[in-house]
Amino acid sequence: MTSPPTLLNSCAWAATAREAAFRIDKPPARVRTSRVFALDPGAGTVVADLVRLPWHDTRFIPSVDLGRLDDELRDADFAMMIATADDGAAAASAIGHACAHRGITTAGIVLGLGYQTTEAVAALRPHARVLLVTEDRQDIVEILSEVGA
Repeated sequence: MTSPPTLLNSCAWAATAREAAFRIDKPPARVRTSRVFALDPGAGTVVADLVRLPWHDTRFIPSVDLGRLDDELRDADFAMMIATADDGAAAASAIGHACAHRGITTAGIVLGLGYQTTEAVAALRPHARVLLVTEDRQDIVEILSEVGA
């Protein structure tokens, strides 16, 4: 027996009242110990704004000091890297390798238009389980909220 193919409009089916009954409407069962790294000065400004919001156990790193990376990742189980420009590729690679070695789940957020940040996207792609290119800062807040940061 074969199942029908997934159609492009399949996601719309999940928006029905019947499907909504199966959604989980409560916060994550466990709070993650999260780190949010700014990979460039523009991302540092974004991270400085995020600090003002209420979070559980999240440490925000507005400028990456690779010499302190071991300390920054101690006890972390989720790391988000934020880029707004192409000049954080080396930091993205170092953080990504360190997280992979420790089994830390990673996400990469590139704020800006994709064609303006191609190197940032290329640097984050091999190291981020989730990679989002967006122009909306609120996407960062939503992702952090969903992972229980």
